[in-house]
Amino acid sequence: MENTSASRLAASILEGGREPEELVQAVIDEALASEAGSTALFRDLVEPLADRFEFRLVNAYTHVFSRVIEAALPELDAAELIERFMRIRRPHKFIGNPETVEKVFVLSRVTIGADIAITSRILRAAFVHFPNATIYFVGPRKNYELFEPEIALELVEVPYKRTGTVRERLGVYPALKEALSAPGALIIDPDSRLSQLGLLPLGDDDNYYFFESRSWWSDEDMPLGEMTERWVEQTFEVPLHVPIVAVEDRLEGFDVTISLGVGENPEKAMPWPFEAKLLQLLVDRGLRVLIDTGAGGAEAERVHQAIAEVKPGANGSVTPYYGSFKEFASEINASHLYIGYDSAGGHAACALGIPGLLLFRGFPNERFMIRWIPWGDGELEVMDTEDLSIETVLDRVQEAVEAVFSGEGIGGDLDGDDDLEDFDEDDLDDLDDEEDGPKPAR
Repeated sequence: MENTSASRLAASILEGGREPEELVQAVIDEALASEAGSTALFRDLVEPLADRFEFRLVNAYTHVFSRVIEAALPELDAAELIERFMRIRRPHKFIGNPETVEKVFVLSRVTIGADIAITSRILRAAFVHFPNATIYFVGPRKNYELFEPEIALELVEVPYKRTGTVRERLGVYPALKEALSAPGALIIDPDSRLSQLGLLPLGDDDNYYFFESRSWWSDEDMPLGEMTERWVEQTFEVPLHVPIVAVEDRLEGFDVTISLGVGENPEKAMPWPFEAKLLQLLVDRGLRVLIDTGAGGAEAERVHQAIAEVKPGANGSVTPYYGSFKEFASEINASHLYIGYDSAGGHAACALGIPGLLLFRGFPNERFMIRWIPWGDGELEVMDTEDLSIETVLDRVQEAVEAVFSGEGIGGDLDGDDDLEDFDEDDLDDLDDEEDGPKPAR
């Protein structure tokens, strides 16, 4: 973490201290004064507090970022934002007549992986529970296009710059508030970046359903997908186990699909030359591989560098992919095995029932990895590669590849962390609610 005012404030909070006023004000001033200050705010403070999934850190974020909002949007008062957040974070069950609801707005999580894991489940629940309502997806068009072909949705397009300044990110608020102001409409907010994790006031509190995923069931180890299903069932009485990924049926595909995207976090990547050796391993096995080039820039350069290192193998090949994620999801669906870092591809593979091997690295704590394990029908192995060598990871990839292409399927524990050796989806079924943090509606 860089030595910025935001990183120093984060360190103070993470160490258990209060938010020093001089540091809070410095963070606000720097965030509003420059793009670098805005970047530091989200990279060094907001994300580290959110990624640990701790109740105390959610409160710290709420108190600091409400001040940021007040400074950027003077018409909003920090104390009132905090008071409102404390109200909406309390889960409440829908008790009206679902057939009379005319409009339901579901906010996007902005990133595709989170929208597959969380938002798509909520969209399906809204579609099932409110049969006469128009369901609106509120967020980026490319995410909407991944869901709309499977269930009837309307789009409220809200482009959100994940790398934008504070003013740019908060600049969507007036139009967003206006678009969601229909009388009697329900708003479902799955801890969206559009609302700055629930802090920006939208709609009426009674019709606002907020899934505060960062501290909900804060003492239980379960993936966000399962948490969403529990929240949906207890809020809208809709039992679900089906995320949405709309894909095209293809008669033939590649043997293996790969995504090495790291979402602007280079700590997620294995050290070089792992990626080149991974491709070589697959080519030597005679497999046809499709590898996503990501969002371009450094990610695409890394992929092309890895491809350039590969020597011809026995009928194996590597093909770079340059299209949309929606099309790539169709390629995942037509493949036999998906391999990737913690990213949207893993959530798509799991939702589509495609065997997957996920390599987790660079995460802040064990809870983060458990939360972001994809949850669905796919046969999935998760490897904690944080302390594993390139050779060890490649050996375990080889085992998974042999298992899948010999017809045995992925089996056994490929996780490098002894604490997670017995992790299995079935183990989560008996978890009970804990006493700390917000509780689901009953």
